[in-house]
Amino acid sequence: MVDPENRELLSWAGLLALATALSVALISSMAMILEGRLGTVPTEDRFLAVHGHRCLVGLQDVDISLTPGWSSHWRRLGEEDCTSGSWLAQFRERGQNLAQYKAVDPNRGEEDSYLVLSPLAGLQEDPAKELVEPVRQFLGIYFQTPIESGETLPLPDYALHPDKGARGQYDAQTLLDSLKGSCPAGAAACLAFTDRDLFVPGLQYVFGLGHFHSRVGVISMYRLWDDKYDPVTGTEIAPADPDPLRRALKVAAHEMAHEFSIAHCAHYRDCVMGGTNSLAESDRGSLMLCPLDHEKLRWNLHFDPRARYIELSAWADAYGLHPEAAYWRAMAEDFPGFANAAGAAR
Repeated sequence: MVDPENRELLSWAGLLALATALSVALISSMAMILEGRLGTVPTEDRFLAVHGHRCLVGLQDVDISLTPGWSSHWRRLGEEDCTSGSWLAQFRERGQNLAQYKAVDPNRGEEDSYLVLSPLAGLQEDPAKELVEPVRQFLGIYFQTPIESGETLPLPDYALHPDKGARGQYDAQTLLDSLKGSCPAGAAACLAFTDRDLFVPGLQYVFGLGHFHSRVGVISMYRLWDDKYDPVTGTEIAPADPDPLRRALKVAAHEMAHEFSIAHCAHYRDCVMGGTNSLAESDRGSLMLCPLDHEKLRWNLHFDPRARYIELSAWADAYGLHPEAAYWRAMAEDFPGFANAAGAAR
């Protein structure tokens, strides 16, 4: 038998052990919460333990030689970019190098081809209407291809899921399928836009979809005015101009580049072709094509990189996109003599 004094000591020891265990559990839980909220970078061992694989594995080599100017602006993606909730943490990307891009027989822009930007039904919100012309201008410069305003396209009722989202959502894949065959024969790519919310099965919402070979794509302006989310402090901030425009341009450039058969980027951090799993992740990305994806587009469309950078910088300054203008201006100055700003392909 245990005497009363020892019994009391054992009781206190048990309570102390329980308190210690609870403290450890609380600290562990808080660490997991903070990792998700603050974007703490998981170690490779932690990522392997949680997901069972590395997020970047089996990537093809970057098969272009970079000029020094690129290296000062771009950093390669790594396992440390597989933060909780990110696109790379949820979807395994294999990447696409230049040789692979050429091998897929990409959609090509011919010398006299053009782009088309068309509304899906009528836009309901005035702020969205004000973005249409800037987006149209930007796409023409970005892809160095003439662009036309297309006729209004029907928004099929059968794509609507009224029970999803705050006001109902449209199935983006269904919309994309409905657009196949609508792009004129002389157009290199056609992009439709709407201010309705889009989703695909398995994802709460999407900003758009672009088909690799059918020359059609669709983007949504629905979430362009949602609050910005600071991953460090957790605060939400109402977006200020030109944030909605910047968001629209990212989505439009991303989806239209898909129409030229460019896959998601898994090689460089903040490339506009990187997959995004949230508005916050999209906000952290850039409007720029990484060296590899830039070279794919240059090879396809045969544009002069320096002339493109000069046009982009002037346009961006006019619309208040000053960080982007500074980058494009710097790139124009760094590569004055190169027909191929990425350097010669190996």
